[in-house]
Amino acid sequence: MMEVALYGKGGIGKSTISANLSYALAKKGLRVLQVGCDPKRDSTRLLLRGARIETVLEYLRKTPPDRCRISDILHEGACGVHCIEAGGPEPGVGCAGRGILTTFELLRRLGVKENRYDVILYDVLGDVVCGGFAVPIRREYADKVYIVTSGEFMSLYAANNILRGLANFDRDGARAGGVVLNSRGLAEEDRRVVLFCEAVGLPLIERFPRSALFSESEREARCLVEYFPDSEIAEKFERLAGFIHEQRELYAASPLPDDALEERLLGQRPPTLLSRGKTAPASEETGGKPAFYSKGLVHREPLQGCAFSGALTICTQVADSISIAHGPNSCAHIAYQNITSTPRRFLLERGIVLPCQAAPPIVSSGMNESLMVFGGAEALRQKLEETLRRKPKAVFVLTTCPSGIIGDNLEFLRDHDTPETKVVPLLTDGNLHGDYLQGILTAYIDVARALIDPTVEAERDAVNLVAEKTEADATPESFENVAGVLERLGIRINCRFINGASTESLRNFKRARLNILAYADYMGRTIQSFLEKEFDAPFFDAPFPVGFFETCDWIRRLGAFFGKEDAANALIAEGRARYDREIAQIRPRLEGKRLMMITYSHEIDWILQTACDLGMKIAFVGILNFSQENLFKTRFRERIQEVHVPYDNGNRVADIARVAPDLFLTNYASIEHDGLTLTETIPLCPVAGFLSGVHYARRWSELFRMNLTEGWKHDEPLYRKYSA
Repeated sequence: MMEVALYGKGGIGKSTISANLSYALAKKGLRVLQVGCDPKRDSTRLLLRGARIETVLEYLRKTPPDRCRISDILHEGACGVHCIEAGGPEPGVGCAGRGILTTFELLRRLGVKENRYDVILYDVLGDVVCGGFAVPIRREYADKVYIVTSGEFMSLYAANNILRGLANFDRDGARAGGVVLNSRGLAEEDRRVVLFCEAVGLPLIERFPRSALFSESEREARCLVEYFPDSEIAEKFERLAGFIHEQRELYAASPLPDDALEERLLGQRPPTLLSRGKTAPASEETGGKPAFYSKGLVHREPLQGCAFSGALTICTQVADSISIAHGPNSCAHIAYQNITSTPRRFLLERGIVLPCQAAPPIVSSGMNESLMVFGGAEALRQKLEETLRRKPKAVFVLTTCPSGIIGDNLEFLRDHDTPETKVVPLLTDGNLHGDYLQGILTAYIDVARALIDPTVEAERDAVNLVAEKTEADATPESFENVAGVLERLGIRINCRFINGASTESLRNFKRARLNILAYADYMGRTIQSFLEKEFDAPFFDAPFPVGFFETCDWIRRLGAFFGKEDAANALIAEGRARYDREIAQIRPRLEGKRLMMITYSHEIDWILQTACDLGMKIAFVGILNFSQENLFKTRFRERIQEVHVPYDNGNRVADIARVAPDLFLTNYASIEHDGLTLTETIPLCPVAGFLSGVHYARRWSELFRMNLTEGWKHDEPLYRKYSA
């Protein structure tokens, strides 16, 4: 069996050439299958007497996979040529390239090649514009590749690009058969095509003149070879069919660089590529609004997580909203499991549930293979209308990788706003949009722009809490500690942006006189910068305090800002007394112990101060690069014997053995250092308040008190002794 792919610029007459060639091959007694790979589905029209057959993609839309049959999509045309049309979406929607991939996968699964064809001819859309339309030139399909062209420069430019695509598959092979000229009757057309063929090292295997015979036969929906069998052009097709069937010498694809192509065909050098000469400011790139990017994107780091999933964790925090995941059900399911993992763990381990939605309101547009091809806008519209009937205060529509790849346009969603419900589209195309943190930032920004009323007046003793970690174990306790301090100071919490917030509290965001960050890490600082620039939101100059010193300073300055100095001093005095009592109880067990830390956490003074107050020796600190942070600073550098920033994690085991600490602190324990030292985990998001370090140090104390040894590690000798 021989498989042939015909490529060429759209509108060049390639389908006409293909149909006549198939007819001519069949006329020689060969069993021929022609597969049309064009959404216009007109490749086989002349072979089928003008009939429009059901395309593969139309068939797949209505037929379950287990009921698909090759006989349903295969039709017999003139001279016994079998015909299949791939089909595709309407112009401007979906992804025709994905349609080709789907078609070829179905043909493979249904065993189309088992029909013992002598020739399978693939008539492929235009240029090799994407991986989908390049499928027919993969090695498992095309044995020979031919290019149909005219003498127009853009047609030859497309031919050169086709050779580039073929070269990507044939690094050390040869499958190019030659060039077919389908003349448009232009001046010097033949000369330009000959020049091109000489330049790329391919033969010009046939010339078809511009002729009224083509038009006459097409009006009758017949192949020219059938309708004018004795014509000179019919003879050319039969000669071409014989050449292709018998051709043994094939050629390597050798495309020209663009400048060489222009110089060769047009006789002139292309103009020098122009440069803007500067980087466009963010406001030019984002419609007049500054852009905010995650640390991973800014520093070109490996992306961690998916923007869609990150955005969904934020949108689902809006209490009276529903989020629509525009993508496959699996995307919504995986993100749902991620969001609910923390509350489910707390429910199982401790019998409590975090004050966030354990069953967040997420629905999916259910994008499947068909919607990937034909576009998912209509399915999304139906899902949105269904969701609006539930009367939420806001509907967030988030895109995934598949909907982003095919370019579904979400602008129509804005027309579905009602007085009761705000519809907010978020372009979070999975990893295409960025990493998990980029999704979080996108959600904060788009939700704020959609819901915050900038005209609301501020109230004297009201604050907003901004950018709490929605999935952190410490979030509930940190909130309780901060809320307790604010209550003692007579300060009201206006809005938790966005943890558990209602659309009403978000609308009245500007009612707060002051905004307080939960964490001043990269995420928090970026959200603060956005709110300051777009909503003129004033921020307190310190985040939630972690550790004794930080909490004292935080309360003192917050009291001064609101004129609550006496209440603040009373709180600090109470906190100091309790802290001193706790330290005195723990110190005897930890004093003099050597401490080593290797951590992603860049804010660690709350640990270092506690260790110093306990009389411990800080032997080693290694700071790892972290996707959420890029700033390390400490007040205790002189108390640390060794500091490594940034730290190479590959040295961990050797450094532990060299430093020989009594206690090793790290974010993620590893079996590599089992038996080397006692190990405790550093929380990435510690609890805020006076006693953050004290509560953590109590765990160290318990480790030394219990002198834990995991007995199961000593079972192997016994197992070998009694089970050998």
